[in-house]
Amino acid sequence: MSKSQLDLASELSQSEFLRGLIENANVGVLVFDVALENRPVVYANSRALEVLERPAAHGLVFRDLCPSDLKPGDNRRQAAILSSTFLEREGHHSEILIQKSNKISFVASAAFKRLTVKGRELVLLSFQDVTVQWKLARDLRVKQEEIERAYAELLEQNSQLKSLDQAKDKFIALTTHELRTPLSAILATADFLENKLYESDEQRDEFIKTIGEQGRHLLELVNDVLDFAKIRAGKMDFFVEHIELITLLKKVVGNFQHMAEQSDIKMSFMAPEGQAHAWADLIRLKEIINNVVSNAIKYNRKGGTVTVTLANCQVDGRSYMRISVRDTGVGIPADKLEGVFNEFETVGHVSRHHKGTGLGMPISRRLVESMGGRLTLTSEVGVGSEFHIDVPLEKVLEESFYRARPGMDEDLMAS
Repeated sequence: MSKSQLDLASELSQSEFLRGLIENANVGVLVFDVALENRPVVYANSRALEVLERPAAHGLVFRDLCPSDLKPGDNRRQAAILSSTFLEREGHHSEILIQKSNKISFVASAAFKRLTVKGRELVLLSFQDVTVQWKLARDLRVKQEEIERAYAELLEQNSQLKSLDQAKDKFIALTTHELRTPLSAILATADFLENKLYESDEQRDEFIKTIGEQGRHLLELVNDVLDFAKIRAGKMDFFVEHIELITLLKKVVGNFQHMAEQSDIKMSFMAPEGQAHAWADLIRLKEIINNVVSNAIKYNRKGGTVTVTLANCQVDGRSYMRISVRDTGVGIPADKLEGVFNEFETVGHVSRHHKGTGLGMPISRRLVESMGGRLTLTSEVGVGSEFHIDVPLEKVLEESFYRARPGMDEDLMAS
């Protein structure tokens, strides 16, 4: 031992030397007497008193300070709370809440050590206030989670953009083909007529009929593309009026009778007696019903049926007239139902559709919703599908939507 060490040891007793070190330590130290019922603090160093904002006690005895005084009343920080149970076990705890004298709690990094001194059972608690570090770590975790979510969303958006880009390519290719087919038929037939290459009046009439059919099909394709573009851009005009539905539905069903008979499909219509009015744009609603009924015939089986019904219904506290179109086709799997109305999925698989752009159902749903209604679908594989067009019985849109279509003086039912 060096001379300086001997001098220090002679000037201070061992207990005084150790107490001086503990008193000036940067770590808070509390000693609990666990032999007593309330487990009071029997020693606290200067750092502990400073952090806990408590005055020094005479004779270094703190019998009025117990674990219950250091236990926070709430736990908004979601960390472990200091309690008597911690005095039962040794070990280190990185996040533990301790309450100050002013009832404000802080996060501590704490270590517990059991001791036996002169036959007395004690527990030594050493701690440091790490509230600032804890908050910084928590904020860092939150930021990391936000970055991870943003990155995941970015990946999802990127995937959707790639799918959309591929879908657009398919859509353009198919639409170009669909437009070219009827146009070529019209031009070829017109050429036969122009050069008088027909052999009889019957053949001439057949050529004229072909031009009419292909022209109407071409118009349907162009209308689909234009409607889709207008809806996507939010530029579709609506003229919502109080219209009578039974007359409209009877006319639509009658118009499809010939198509149904050609496909060996039986059509029927059921509605309540009298009249049934609802708020809708007549031309748009007629377009939607035509689309749904047309699909019910096209995707049906030979000898099947298409049933159109009209009835009142309540959905989420609102009243509607429900137009239901039920078919006896192959049906659609449950996990594919919403895909029927998804233009991205529809366009991406448009080549699987019958003639047309495949945008009929996505357009129809957007049109119905823009008029304050709903278009839903139920289906069972091997049994068939049923579309529900819900038309509001009351005004649910801004007042500017409720207006007469300009330049339509005649009965719109004839359109």
